[in-house]
Amino acid sequence: ESLEQVRLLLLEAAKHAREQGRRQVELLVTQALQFVFGADMEFKVVVEEKRDRPEAEFYVCSTYEGDYQVVTTPQDARGGGVVDVISLALRLALLHAFRPPVGGPAILDEPGKHVSEEYAPQLARFLKGFSQSLGRQVIMISHNQHLADSADIAYLMEMKQGASRVRRIR
Repeated sequence: ESLEQVRLLLLEAAKHAREQGRRQVELLVTQALQFVFGADMEFKVVVEEKRDRPEAEFYVCSTYEGDYQVVTTPQDARGGGVVDVISLALRLALLHAFRPPVGGPAILDEPGKHVSEEYAPQLARFLKGFSQSLGRQVIMISHNQHLADSADIAYLMEMKQGASRVRRIR
């Protein structure tokens, strides 16, 4: 009987921890989406028990004209840019929340490659704010001029006559 009570206590503790984690992830990713795309987007995580195990599904809630709401999976929400921002926000949140802390820079390969030109400046400001607020260096490869322009130091890499050439541009 004592073991069963301990098991139930641990199950409740795990459920509580999952709920806190869910809320934090929703808040962080929602803030990233709203920073880049505007206040009409929200990120939701729905956790359900399936086969005696918790499973999470991700959704994007978009509000139009004040009260009309559309709930979709990230893949179906306004194109690949939304998926890029969600993916980036989740990776940065996990990097920041990991215990013990993971040191060193955040290394990103083509972050926001599907974010349209219209929203690229906001994505650049989001990454700059992440770096500054958490004191973590961001090293990235990008073809996006807005992201390159937001860097403290930038290099241009080109292939000339079969050889890579690198030069500092900022």
